[in-house]
Amino acid sequence: MDPGGVRRVTRSQPFDAQVLFRARAATMSSLFLLALLLASWAPRIPQIKEGLELGDGQLGLTLLGAPIGAVLTLWLIGLAVTRYGSITMVRAGLPAYCATGLLVPLVEGPWSLFALLALWGATSSCLDISLNTQAVGIERCYQRPIMTSAHAAWTAGALSGAGIGSAAAALSVPIGVQFAVLGGLGLAAALPATAWMLPDGAAPEVAPGDGRDGWDGDSDRAMPRGPVGTGSRARPFVALCVIAFGSFLCEGVAADWSAVYLTDVAGAAVGIAGIGFVAFTSCMFVVRLFGDRAMARFGPTRTVRGLAVTAMVGFALMLALGSSAFGTVGGIVGFGTLGVGTACVLPAVFSATGRLGSSTGSSIAVVGTVGYVGWLCGPALIGGLAELAGLQFAMVVVFVLLVAITVCASALRGPDSPAAAAEFTADPGTSEISGVPKIPEVG
Repeated sequence: MDPGGVRRVTRSQPFDAQVLFRARAATMSSLFLLALLLASWAPRIPQIKEGLELGDGQLGLTLLGAPIGAVLTLWLIGLAVTRYGSITMVRAGLPAYCATGLLVPLVEGPWSLFALLALWGATSSCLDISLNTQAVGIERCYQRPIMTSAHAAWTAGALSGAGIGSAAAALSVPIGVQFAVLGGLGLAAALPATAWMLPDGAAPEVAPGDGRDGWDGDSDRAMPRGPVGTGSRARPFVALCVIAFGSFLCEGVAADWSAVYLTDVAGAAVGIAGIGFVAFTSCMFVVRLFGDRAMARFGPTRTVRGLAVTAMVGFALMLALGSSAFGTVGGIVGFGTLGVGTACVLPAVFSATGRLGSSTGSSIAVVGTVGYVGWLCGPALIGGLAELAGLQFAMVVVFVLLVAITVCASALRGPDSPAAAAEFTADPGTSEISGVPKIPEVG
């Protein structure tokens, strides 16, 4: 028992496939719920805007509450996860996150809505950091990539939530009822499942620099482990922050500006403009379904670089077509390939952060904070540049960030070497990392 009261599992304890499968399912169900509630809110924003009689400017400033609440609390959440463990923080965050949605009908003005969204952003960041910390630990126990499929659960939740929220809005279902039903049913399923999660410290430990807790076959160098921010660990950590910033910013731009681009630049009809974001999210989901296999076969560096280059080609085509006769098709293809290019970035970043730092929760919190800053300032940056030089030119920022992700992707490489990889696979029945049975591919 550590000082925070969190039970630590020693490296000598075995993990059978069923234990890890249940832990993985529990984590994915919570990620699904996290995205489900968040995405179901978006279709109800016009109703909230009309009910509170908010102008476009007021609404835009008010909606900043969620990312600001997340950014301001991420560092504290990281410390809490390190102190009390990811399971404790998930169990605290799930009820708080679900309950926050029930307060939406009580909002009376822009300030109360801003405060509510800030609280929602804080509880969302609590789950975000805790669940990714849990997923990193599960991945290390599996000794193969599982982060991308975990994030696929988040994307599936987002797609489901957007559909449910749209249907509820069309049927005039009270927003309080919507959140009560979704939150209640989701909480009833996800909270008991936390009993299946792995206590922090359950992942097998490796000696610093021995290179056997990774799986990236595209490197013969070992990634240093230990406290980040000093010495040889600072450079790859900064690169991971740059990648997270770029990925979050690209996602924010796709969410906020894809429909506007298709309407104002490509000349698409209003009913078609929304297809851009649908293409982005759908392509991201499909790629994430197969991302773990790609990571295992090609390594995170090659996988992320290959997908980012694909996005660069598609986005360049979109910008080249602009307002031409094929501009609408080019825009949909561009945002679809952007979903392809960013699909595996954040899972790879969180995995690499967990391998790099000795304090996973705090390290993920720092990377997440930088990423949220990108999400926060990206749409505003595009808007400012669009005012000065036009939206088509402003979108070049996304292309530049894809280039930056490609260049910095070497920081994603696993800390293994050919010799270590050979040792790791020498005995198909056991793991050389900790002497526990090797986990077969279940689920």
